[in-house]
Amino acid sequence: MATPHLTRDDLIGKTIDAHSHLGISLRAYASLGYPYAQSVEDLYYRQQACGVDVNIVFPYAPDLHFEPHALVKDGICVPDPSPISPAPYGLENRMVLREVFGFFAEISHRFLPFVSVDPGRMIAEQVADLTALAEEYPIYGLKLAPVFCQCPVTALLKEGRPLLDFARERNLPVLLHTTTDPNEIYSRVDLTFRVVEANLDLRFCLAHCIGFHRGWLDRAAVMPNVFVDTAALKIQVRMVYEGNELMAHGADLFPADYADHTAVMRALAEAYPDTIIWGTDSPAYTYMIRRKQAEDYYVTFNLKGSYEDEVAALNALPVELRQQACNTNPLRFIFGAA
Repeated sequence: MATPHLTRDDLIGKTIDAHSHLGISLRAYASLGYPYAQSVEDLYYRQQACGVDVNIVFPYAPDLHFEPHALVKDGICVPDPSPISPAPYGLENRMVLREVFGFFAEISHRFLPFVSVDPGRMIAEQVADLTALAEEYPIYGLKLAPVFCQCPVTALLKEGRPLLDFARERNLPVLLHTTTDPNEIYSRVDLTFRVVEANLDLRFCLAHCIGFHRGWLDRAAVMPNVFVDTAALKIQVRMVYEGNELMAHGADLFPADYADHTAVMRALAEAYPDTIIWGTDSPAYTYMIRRKQAEDYYVTFNLKGSYEDEVAALNALPVELRQQACNTNPLRFIFGAA
């Protein structure tokens, strides 16, 4: 018997965390990075401790498809000739759904699973996997982190288009990892907007505040099909405060007090009340790892935050803005206009 889908009415008034991971990254674990894992039970206790009702969840990483030695030694995604997961994210997606609706069925109403996809590899195989999963389990959206797959998001305009068709046919939203790092070739914001503007009938959420770039935030805000999430807000604000070149700076930087991440949250919500969606990036509100951003270009992250930091940003908002960020806007993103 199919598991029933949660509806908009089931979620009205709930505090929704719109960006969190489940599962494991073997690369992070084997290369001594952090974080490397989170289970449904882990996240449930974070919810309980912090007054969060529901989390959008998706697989942590596509590592089981790639050759492990290259992945760990050099951070390079090379398809394995005999992969544990035949298609990217195939096993990881199934495990997330099995964990939510099988192992922890008694609390499954607290989780909205998205499936993760690789925008450019083995598209027919991925669509076949997703179609089979959709017949067994509720799926609420698609998640793409092109930098984790080391495949440009613009592949969705070519060979990866059937993945967007899968979302289109089922009225599913799409959450995209997004960066303003000018040297990153996989998830860079200008590439992301090429995909968004070519698919105006789909709903997109661009993650991580688009690096606090005022121009791109303004552009997102005038598009009715685009939202922006605040995942890992505390550590991103710290990067701006410390002058990290990966973030927007100078005249491009959204104006706010970057000495206080809660003040930045309020400034964003006031400036873009219909666009901003609250999310924590759990457990990646702490991020300590070396990541490949382009050919021969790696970045080492050493950033520390907590779930409580992300919740504090939400709770610093006035009631009406808080409701929009953690409920009204997420519901519009997930289900479309009421």
